[in-house]
Amino acid sequence: MTTLSIENRDMLHALSWYMSARKTALRAALSFRTNLSVTDQTDMRVHYSGYFLNLLAATELFRETQTLLQNDFKTRLNSSLVFEGFPDGNANYLYIRELRNAIVHRGLNITSAAHIKGDFPMILAEPEIQDRYKKDTFAAFGQYLHEIIEKCESVIGPLMFDCLKAAGIFEATIDAEVAVVEYREVAEQSHAMPAFVKAMAQAVEFKSEWAMDAHSSVMTKLIEVLMPCNVAKPSVP
Repeated sequence: MTTLSIENRDMLHALSWYMSARKTALRAALSFRTNLSVTDQTDMRVHYSGYFLNLLAATELFRETQTLLQNDFKTRLNSSLVFEGFPDGNANYLYIRELRNAIVHRGLNITSAAHIKGDFPMILAEPEIQDRYKKDTFAAFGQYLHEIIEKCESVIGPLMFDCLKAAGIFEATIDAEVAVVEYREVAEQSHAMPAFVKAMAQAVEFKSEWAMDAHSSVMTKLIEVLMPCNVAKPSVP
């Protein structure tokens, strides 16, 4: 059985956070209905933006993880992010990456235009996105932002799950002795804990099975947040 390094364990914790945050952001974004107040419009923009910020943080973290390169996530993502009428998976990925970059670095409002179906705002996707040098342009692989998101949801999380499973991550364990040492170091170095609380923490007999149980819980949560979100929406004729 594989033993995770602290670096890889921390990467999995970060991945779980990003994918969980993307799920929360999308759930909030999809809850808005007309009539939208000024505050609603701002909040909707924040949540749709948050979806792409967290999704792309997760994909880039995953792409940079050396342990998983054997699964060639980048190549598999480019071959999987292919849809009818949009056959270039690499260009499709670069569209959402540059969309995220435009949100972060250029303040792009990705909810500036919408069609209304019933009381549901169907946000129009930016038809084209340029990189920051205005050298390359990438076309949207759907008319509506919900289409873009739905396609991302159908591919990215499940592909991450497959790569992690192939790498044996879900069956991997952690070094219990290292976890005990780490617990004591965290307590000692905490900037939030008063001295008497640190002393109490150090006096606790930290059991290795606690660390194992915590790791198991994190893995269960990770599997959950990698599953696709339901992007329910009214259909548009």
